[in-house]
Amino acid sequence: MKHVILLSLVLASASLLRANPEIATVIDQEYGAATSEGILLLQSPASSGDPDQWTVYARDPFRQGELVRAVLNAQNRSWAPKANGAGAKLLSRVPPQPIAFNRINFRSSDARKIAQQNAALAKVNFVAAAYQLAANATTGAPEWGLALNDANGAEVGFIVISAENGAVIHQQWFNGLSSNVPGGPATSSQPGTPGEKAADDVKRTARRAWEWTGDTGLEVGRFFKRLFRND
Repeated sequence: MKHVILLSLVLASASLLRANPEIATVIDQEYGAATSEGILLLQSPASSGDPDQWTVYARDPFRQGELVRAVLNAQNRSWAPKANGAGAKLLSRVPPQPIAFNRINFRSSDARKIAQQNAALAKVNFVAAAYQLAANATTGAPEWGLALNDANGAEVGFIVISAENGAVIHQQWFNGLSSNVPGGPATSSQPGTPGEKAADDVKRTARRAWEWTGDTGLEVGRFFKRLFRND
């Protein structure tokens, strides 16, 4: 029986690094359900494989309109969370609603594969991807936004993928190809035409929707520590 329990723990720890929904479980265990149920945004720096670090933004359960932030690092085949800030200015723009982790069927590794398939169709090569996960403002469905970089660190593409069903919601490639039709092929417009301007407007709008800017160095850990009080 001990061997069975140990094997289960090992398998659970191994899957943790790939199962993004477990991030909410880690936050729940460390900071409580009030924080995990208010997670608004996951971000990771660009990496050549599945992320080994996530920054988690959540609603502050004690102060309305403010946020708390934690950084999760892969450690010993698990996640090690650390408080990394709190306040009203952690993000210049805040996602509209919490992430429904129970609706995630496509993890970051799945989103990367879908991005690779679409990049191949667009004849674009990327070597690293930076990930964001947030809820769609209208449907509440979780969505991945991947910024795709080449070997020099330059962004060569951006793609939005449903974490619920894997559909491509928007894609743009810095070779003149763009599409905002779910699952549709990339299309091009002739330079200087109304079609090109419309395509550029779509690109800017879609990209801007995913530009949540972090502000580091704000009240690290103070509000998180309050979650551990017993009184």
